[in-house]
Amino acid sequence: MNMIDAHSLPAGEQTVSVYALSTGHLQLPDRWLFEDASEDLLHDRQYSPDFSFLIKHPRGKVVFDLGLRKDLENNPQAIKDEYALISIEIPNDVKEILDAGPEHSSSVTAVVLSHLHFDHTGDCMKFPDAELIVGPGSSAATAPGWPEAKGSPFDGAVLKHPHFRELSFEKDNWQRVGPFHRCIDYFGDQSFYIIDAPGHMDGHLGGLARTGVDEWVFMGGDCCHHRSLLTGTRPMSVTVGPSKTPSFHRYPDVAKSTIEKIRTLERQGIVLIALAHDARLDGVMPEYPQAINGWKGSSWKKALDQELTRDYPKYYQTNGMAE
Repeated sequence: MNMIDAHSLPAGEQTVSVYALSTGHLQLPDRWLFEDASEDLLHDRQYSPDFSFLIKHPRGKVVFDLGLRKDLENNPQAIKDEYALISIEIPNDVKEILDAGPEHSSSVTAVVLSHLHFDHTGDCMKFPDAELIVGPGSSAATAPGWPEAKGSPFDGAVLKHPHFRELSFEKDNWQRVGPFHRCIDYFGDQSFYIIDAPGHMDGHLGGLARTGVDEWVFMGGDCCHHRSLLTGTRPMSVTVGPSKTPSFHRYPDVAKSTIEKIRTLERQGIVLIALAHDARLDGVMPEYPQAINGWKGSSWKKALDQELTRDYPKYYQTNGMAE
């Protein structure tokens, strides 16, 4: 695998431990994802895992996304109306996964939500003592939320969390990291960045964690929902989306620009791209309590690279990433 200059990302010594948390899965209609897909929403669907992540630092523990909530009856009615299409299964939520040990949900100091869609907000009230961090513009885009706004697909409880914090482009200290222009150095030591990754909806965030020497993990939330969108093999749907919206992405052109930035990261050969719904990672990427750290030299990553090169040869060979 060819690599470009590793110094395009910040140099630093402090690392964090990153753990993937699988909160279940859902089925997403092909037509919501791809413009060239069948119009049969019920039968042509993509198996989609729902990953959250634990970031462990000497000064705190951050959960990136809360995934699905287990008590499906408490989701907004607009979401429940889609259940027949998306076939949700949730063995354990984030709190249950962590409480099984060795960590514990009560030790989580902050929760960062990539955005406020139901399959990422979980049940935030199960983390009452953690700071709940959302991206700029999240409140304006979702308030007041359900149940106050009966037709809203957004859980109003998120905005009422006792330690709710909405990041601000004006007040917070943003800096450029790699291809991304607005990032927050969360711990102040270049080990974990909260990244403005716009396009999917207002306030959409990513996370970038240093897991070793010249080794990073990018947590992409819903920057895109399938590996074929990341590689550009299939076109993003811009005419059909959930709840009769024209697209999964509120701002499709901006989302495409963000995807291109993720490609820039991946081409470096030192960044593992971990999208929330990437089925290619399911059952392959280590899951909690095993850390993702050390992925770059792992047998599982080598096997994944070979599989991706086989299935997307033009993208991986053209970009010098063929294994």
